[in-house]
Amino acid sequence: MGIRWFTHSCLRVLNYSSNLYYDGENMVKALILHGGAGSWRDESIRVKAEKVIEECTRRAWRILGESNNALNTVVEAVRCMEDSGILNAGYGSTLDLLGGRSLDAGLMTSTGLLGAVAAVKATRNPILLARIVAEETPHVLLAGGSADELAVLKGLPPLPPPPPHVVERYVQAGRKLLSGDLKQDYYMKIREFVYRHGSSYYTMLKELVNVYDTVGAVALDEKGVLAAATSTGGVILKLPGRVGDTPIPGAGFYASSTTACSATGIGEYIIRVMPCLRLDMEVSGGMDLEEALGKIMYYTEKTVGQDALGFIGVSRDGRIFYAYNTDGMLIGYMRDDGEIYVASQHPVKVKVV
Repeated sequence: MGIRWFTHSCLRVLNYSSNLYYDGENMVKALILHGGAGSWRDESIRVKAEKVIEECTRRAWRILGESNNALNTVVEAVRCMEDSGILNAGYGSTLDLLGGRSLDAGLMTSTGLLGAVAAVKATRNPILLARIVAEETPHVLLAGGSADELAVLKGLPPLPPPPPHVVERYVQAGRKLLSGDLKQDYYMKIREFVYRHGSSYYTMLKELVNVYDTVGAVALDEKGVLAAATSTGGVILKLPGRVGDTPIPGAGFYASSTTACSATGIGEYIIRVMPCLRLDMEVSGGMDLEEALGKIMYYTEKTVGQDALGFIGVSRDGRIFYAYNTDGMLIGYMRDDGEIYVASQHPVKVKVV
């Protein structure tokens, strides 16, 4: 059953149509960004992050209006968040268990463009590299040092040293991990691994803020093209070499002629659930969007439990949506009326705007 479902899911990547949606006489456009699902309890971090999301949302909306190009819009939205140094992507990426960094990113459009990179260590904007993979190579996913070499060849900016606040978080989280203060099952398993494998891991540094702040953007342009892009530095205190959901189509991102989606949370859980792909399959099969969101979240909690993930998206008719089962999720969105919405806490956790 699992193999049959996966095969069918992979085939759906190739299934695109030219269905466009008209709102009266004009095509609609829509945009939504996320800065990660999690608690967002620390006010100083939350305020800075919300400012970043507002700035990047406004910038991306201008690009969408000027270029009428969903791909350009989501790439620039994610690039803006990668460059912020505040969110867990690009320059602001978290450190792994031994103090290193490895970044992932992926993008996809309803026209069939698809590209991703994983475990890059020297590239400031992995989303730009993912676009190069999609547009200039026959591949879907490049990883590691060779992907970084391609970035150098294409003249992409190098990854600077981590900002001081990222190092601070690393130190604090390392202490919490060793003292047993991190009670989540995910981190308890990492702690068990550390104690099983000797003192080489005891020198780690870090601060866990209980925020899985991957970044992502989804847009619909007036040509009816849907695009999704996601970028991350990965979950804090991960083992070196770990790759999560972000570069995996259907998990961290997905786009078809029906929906486009970007996910955030604990990557291992997202890979098990494949929320973006499952949602698209339900809506493409005729299920109401709101009902499909509820079904995906029910399946999520049944499969991997609470405090696991969130995702954002846009449907082909311009409806913006989000869903999460963490304490909060940082979101910014705009539609044709030009009103901007930015918040990390919301009245409901599953919504079609």
